[in-house]
Formats: sequence, structure tokens, C-alpha cells
Amino acid sequence: MQPMRILASTAVVLALFGISCRAWADGAEARRDTVASPQAYVDQFIRKDVETCFSELALSLARIEGKQEVSGSALLRRAIVLIDGSGSMAGQVDGRSKLDLARQAARNFVDSLPADVEASLVVFGQQGDNTQAGKEQSCSAVDTLVPMTSDRAEVVASLDKVQAVGWTPLAAAIEHARQILQNSSTVGEQVIYVVSDGEETCGGDPVEMARQAHQGQTRAIVNIVGFGLPAKEAAALQSVATAGGGTFVDVHSKRAFDQAMAAVQEANRRAGNAVRAASVVSSNALGTAEAVSRANLCISDIVSDESNRMSDNLSARANRGEPVPYMGEALSLLQARHKELNARVKAFSERLGAAERNARTRINRAEDAAQ
Repeated sequence: MQPMRILASTAVVLALFGISCRAWADGAEARRDTVASPQAYVDQFIRKDVETCFSELALSLARIEGKQEVSGSALLRRAIVLIDGSGSMAGQVDGRSKLDLARQAARNFVDSLPADVEASLVVFGQQGDNTQAGKEQSCSAVDTLVPMTSDRAEVVASLDKVQAVGWTPLAAAIEHARQILQNSSTVGEQVIYVVSDGEETCGGDPVEMARQAHQGQTRAIVNIVGFGLPAKEAAALQSVATAGGGTFVDVHSKRAFDQAMAAVQEANRRAGNAVRAASVVSSNALGTAEAVSRANLCISDIVSDESNRMSDNLSARANRGEPVPYMGEALSLLQARHKELNARVKAFSERLGAAERNARTRINRAEDAAQ
């Protein structure tokens, strides 16, 4: 009886094993049916639209002003006119008083400013007198006749209040103007426009003050118009303008005055063009770099996510005894997809880089043509 029982038990086990094998095979077939192909298997791990990684970039072109277009600098936001009230301004140039020419120069400058530019009028040296007795009072005299305003009429009308009285505290006047101006990160937004007939006579250092105004937090440009100056004084004012990143012109006649006004206007035009061009070129380069960086990071995240998802799925199937019969083909398909995505990032980077270089070339050519 014992052998018969063993045979019977063995038969039952074999029967059950056969049923289990058929059930596993049937289940595997069912599972195989749920993923119809290697591509369908790969597709289940693709979750994100890669198009979101490639954002188009609108590049800008700088507005370059031609010589006939200029009316002040379009970049300019604030301007201070520093007008000399020293006694020597009563002298004459070509039959007109220096003070009269100074008023006209300041008037021309203010009238040429764009409508949205604020202006201020400051007079220096207009107290005491030009004797030793009046020097102390005159050298401490830096007065704001008109605070920052967009009212052109008020600034122009106040020019008539300027008188030729005392000494020339030019350094103190430039420092006073610097304190009125705002902090700026861009050269050309603020201008100090000095109208004077002579060098510093109050012991200050206008070169250093101009340097601080230009290279410090205000980033102002210091332009100077002088009237009939001896060579030594002209050289001194030239040094001040150079330290302030600006232009110095000396007027000896009516013709020279007209040329000086044109020269200042031309300097403003070129400076405005240069700053606008540099700003746009920098902005384009930064935007291009950021767009390429975002695309690289986005595609890298997608590649990593999809690779990890497939790897986790294959590991889980192996642990459950569920091999994927087309695993090698599926891996090859995913690798090919990722290779294509990386190639697309490279092409995107090259295209944006070429567009940025083309925009830069066009800006530089336009600026050169407007010189």
C-alpha cells in the first residue's frame, strides 16, 4: 500500500505542477499582450513633452541714431547744468559776454533734451565777489537754482538769474551735482554739463570729483564748455572732462560756439549709440546662454527620468520572475531616443548661437555706419 500512496501523491504533485506551469505561461502571455511591442514598452516610460525644453528666443537690435536724427541722447534720464557765476564770466568773446554765451549754451542743451529727461540748474561762485575779501563766501557758494524737474521753461527762465560775481569752486560744484544724481549702473543715463570760463580757483580737486562722479555709483558723464581760455586753463578743464568720461570744447568765437554745440550733441549721440549697442549685445548673449542652459538641463532630466523608470521596471520584473523577452531591443530604442534628444539640444544651441552672433554683427555694423 505504501508504494501506491507515494505514486498517487506524486501524480497529484505533477498534475498540480503542470497546472501551475500552464497558469504561469497563460499569465505571462497575458502580460505580454498588455505590452504589444518593444516600442510600446518604451513609450510607457515617456512622461514629459520634450517641446517644453526648447523655448524660442526673441533677440533685439539696438536703436542706433544717425547724425540727422539726434536730439540729445535717448539714453539720458537726468541732467544737471553747472553754470559758472565767477566774475571773469563778464569778459567777452567775439563781442558777446561769456555769461551771455554760457546762458545760450545751457539753453541749447536744455532745449535739446528728450521730453522725459529731468534737468536741474546749479550756479557756482555767485556770491561774495572776485576779490580776496569775497573769496571765502564765493568759494562756498554752490546753489541749486532749479531742483530736478521736467519743466524746461523753469530751467531756461532761471538762466537769467545767473550773474558774473565771484570765484570758481568747480570741484565743489561737481560734487554737489553728484550728490543730486541717483545711483545708476549705466553710463549715459546722467550727465553733468559744465559751462565755465576757467579752472578751479578755490583749492578743490575737480579732476578727482569728476572721476568719482563718473566711476562711482552715479556713473555720470561730465561734459565741459569753456570760453576763450588760456592754454593752461584749457588743459586743466580738459583733464576734468577726461576724468568724467566726457568732452571738453573751448569757444573763442561765434563760429567756434556753434561748432562746440554741434560737438557736444555729436558726443551725446555717439555715447548713446555705444551704450545702447553694448546693452543689447549683452542682453542677447545672456538670453541665449540661459535658453541653451535650460534646454540642456531639461533634456538631461528627461533622459535621467526615463532611464531610471525603465531600469526600475526591469528590476521589478526580474525579481518577480517576469523577464521581458525584448529587453535588449527596448534598451536600444531608449538609447536611440536619448541620443536624438542630445543631438537636438546641440542643434538648438548652435542655431541660437548663430542667431545671437548675427544680431551682434548687425548691431556693430549699424553703429559703425552711424559714426
